[in-house]
Amino acid sequence: MLRGVNMKYVVAFVWTFVLGEVLGYIGSALESATYNATMTSLFSVVIGMIGTIAYVAISKSAAPHVEK
Repeated sequence: MLRGVNMKYVVAFVWTFVLGEVLGYIGSALESATYNATMTSLFSVVIGMIGTIAYVAISKSAAPHVEK
């Protein structure tokens, strides 16, 4: 299906989109502001991808190295 793409990034993209939209909708309702789906989507996906890539990079550097 998606050759060369690690599926954890695809799953992270989908979940950051969905959860970001929910959080943006609830936040705009609590602040009595207008809900802007486009800006909420862009913001949540960018922040989510940065977080996912940072998590993977930190996890790789913290993993113990096994000598063969």
